[in-house]
Amino acid sequence: MPMADRRPASRVETVGRPWGTLDALEPLRVRSLSADGMLLETPNPLEVGSVHEFELIDGTASARVRAAVRRVSPLRESSAARYFLVDLEFLNLDTRSSVLVERWLNGRFAPSTPREA
Repeated sequence: MPMADRRPASRVETVGRPWGTLDALEPLRVRSLSADGMLLETPNPLEVGSVHEFELIDGTASARVRAAVRRVSPLRESSAARYFLVDLEFLNLDTRSSVLVERWLNGRFAPSTPREA
């Protein structure tokens, strides 16, 4: 005998590939930063080709950047947690963001943790 559906909300079957948006405020570790992009360490792999907005934050300054995922690879370290390295390419940095990234690269201050916005 089949069990009754106990979900509180009804479900609708979708046809085709569903899409949507996700805003997540999740701190991520920057492994490296360049004028063209950054390499992040994250517990969640991002889809190659997808575009995301990030906020690079330093105690006194921040920059919102759009970046495309170019490569994802598993991070092999001794910890039991599973992490990924995500290689991102900046897309159309505005003047303010370019200036801040250049300041970080020149060592005037270093970005701490970006958040996916």
